[in-house]
Amino acid sequence: MNWNAIGYFLLSDVPVQGLIWAIFALGVFVTYRILDVADLSVEGVFPLAAILSIGAINLGVDPLLSLLISVVAGMAVGFLNGVLHIYLKIPSLLSGIIIMISLYTVNVVLSSGNISINSGKQTIFTIFNQLINNRILSQIIILFLFVAVIFVVVYWFFGTEYGLSLRASGKNKTMSKANGINTHNRYIVGMIIATAFIALAGGLWGQTSKATATDSGKGTIVIGLAIVFLGEVIFGRKLNFKKSLISIVLGSFIYWLIMDIIYSIPGFNTNYTFLIQAVFITIVVAAPRIKKLFAHMQRHKNSEEESEVTKI
Repeated sequence: MNWNAIGYFLLSDVPVQGLIWAIFALGVFVTYRILDVADLSVEGVFPLAAILSIGAINLGVDPLLSLLISVVAGMAVGFLNGVLHIYLKIPSLLSGIIIMISLYTVNVVLSSGNISINSGKQTIFTIFNQLINNRILSQIIILFLFVAVIFVVVYWFFGTEYGLSLRASGKNKTMSKANGINTHNRYIVGMIIATAFIALAGGLWGQTSKATATDSGKGTIVIGLAIVFLGEVIFGRKLNFKKSLISIVLGSFIYWLIMDIIYSIPGFNTNYTFLIQAVFITIVVAAPRIKKLFAHMQRHKNSEEESEVTKI
């Protein structure tokens, strides 16, 4: 066992980022894979949650309560997003864009462009760090507990009768309606759940970084989708629900490990980050298709070789 590699991994930012973005990717998974919606509102919800969490802490609110405030705000945004689509008949993609644009203004007003935790103010991580006196380890432990609890709750909820009906509603609305399922209700509830995860990730990210800006949500939907797709490429698309959740968590670690390696390249220009992320998700999404294409070419080549042998 390479203990140096393990030590580097634990001391790097990968475990912390992996755990935070695993929560974020679970929210993207709910909208994209369960509700069949590419929700762009996450790019406004993520910084909103971070700004609310940091702002509440600066006002003297308990750090854990500040996370709850962020989550409630996220749920409200998810509800509004669902209402725009279901009752005002605005296409889901467009409603997400409307929310995203609206939240940009809200975030600017709340943070004046950027916001940071005031000196002397504590986060849930600094409080726990006083007990074990290790900043990175305290962050990993707390974030792991958050991910573990969320994993168990999500797995339980989507295994209930209501959760199964929500999953069925996303897969096939027509059949679900025929079976008496209120698909409108399920869609709104699904959006509320997904946005709650996004907001929780944003609040936790704000408390780990201790600062955020209004544009911190830029490109987050790409990261979330990349994590979901990466997990599916590595572990397979046809997984049961529990294995799908596990693939998301592991996919998040793998994604940030790859990005950490890229960032550590000498002379790397961070201005290329979004381009690299775009190329990365293109490769990940296209990987199954490329794999099938190569397999087809190999079969064609083998059949031609067999034909030549037969002729001889």
